Amino acid sequence: MLLSPAYVQVFGARGGSVRPWRMFHKRGVGICSAVYYDRGRRIDRYALFATTRASAPDDFRRIGDEVEARAMGVRICERLGPGADVRVELRCGVKAGMRTVLEPEDNLCGS
Repeated sequence: MLLSPAYVQVFGARGGSVRPWRMFHKRGVGICSAVYYDRGRRIDRYALFATTRASAPDDFRRIGDEVEARAMGVRICERLGPGADVRVELRCGVKAGMRTVLEPEDNLCGS
């Protein structure tokens, strides 16, 4: 039992009782990780908006797609003010693991 995922990965065997390993099955699919940067420095959006994970509203805590990630980026830009250079790296869970949706290439503040 302990070696069954390794057995499948190493030997490529498939059987009824030994299944191949995969990163996510159902729970992790669609969950995203958004990391924001201002001029290369990571932004703690909770500290920026003076809130905590526990007290933040759901739409603040859960960023589920590119549209929501960009919208949060605009909010961060507004909070930081003129001259901000906010970028986001967005990765979302798929069955094979984490897929990069957005690279931190575009300045979300429009400058």
